[in-house]
Amino acid sequence: MFTVTDEAAKMVKELEKKTEGTSKRITIFSSGVGCGGPALKVGMELPLDDDTAETVNTCTFYIRASILKFLEGSHIDAVETFWGKRLYVKTTYGCL
Repeated sequence: MFTVTDEAAKMVKELEKKTEGTSKRITIFSSGVGCGGPALKVGMELPLDDDTAETVNTCTFYIRASILKFLEGSHIDAVETFWGKRLYVKTTYGCL
C-alpha cells in the first residue's frame, strides 16, 4: 500500500516514546486539499473507530477512512524543513 523509509521509522519510534502512556497513535490524515487530492500528514492523534491500522517497516499507522484510498503507492520519509525534521507523505498525485 505505502512505503516507509528507515529514517522515517526511526522518527516514528521516537514519537511513540514521547507519547507513551497516552491514547494517541501515529495517524495518517488529511491536512487539507492540494492538487489532485488531499494533502496527507502524519501526526500523533487519537484513533477513531473507523481508522484502519497498517504496519509497515515495524511501525503501526492508523489511517483515517476518508483518505485510505489516496495512500496507494505513497512514500513516507523524514525530511529536513524550515521547522526541522518532519515526516512527509509523498503521494502519487500532485500538480504538474
